[in-house]
Amino acid sequence: MLLLHRILSNYNSYMAAKQRLPILLVAVLLNYATQIPYYLHQYYFPRHLLPNLVGVALLSATLVWFLVGYIMFVRDKKYGKGLLLSFLASQVLFYGHAIAFGLINGGGAVAQLKTHSQFLFVIFLIGYVNFAVAVYYSVLLLKTGRGAINSRG
Repeated sequence: MLLLHRILSNYNSYMAAKQRLPILLVAVLLNYATQIPYYLHQYYFPRHLLPNLVGVALLSATLVWFLVGYIMFVRDKKYGKGLLLSFLASQVLFYGHAIAFGLINGGGAVAQLKTHSQFLFVIFLIGYVNFAVAVYYSVLLLKTGRGAINSRG
């Protein structure tokens, strides 16, 4: 009976995670979309600098990483959860790094939000929201357990 309860609990956690996935999709895509106006505002308009090709390639690769993991998870593919979790872990580490250095340097956990530009404030706020969303979904997906996920190839 305990095993059945555990399986049902894992399944319910899994279904809850899948039902809330559109929030994750919107948050991550919004975060990527903000990179274009951020680049234009910070680099192109003031200095007419063209985008760094390595940076564009890395940004594109991480977007593909997210989309592949997301789609595979939604479709119950074997490695979807792992790919999605690895992407979310990278997001948590990336933004966690910014938070840690803000604290170390005396600026506070959300030091970037102390900008005088409303435009940059919104961009940075979207980034911090993305951090919170990544933490939330990492925990939610880790709670689903392995047995609840369909292991079709």
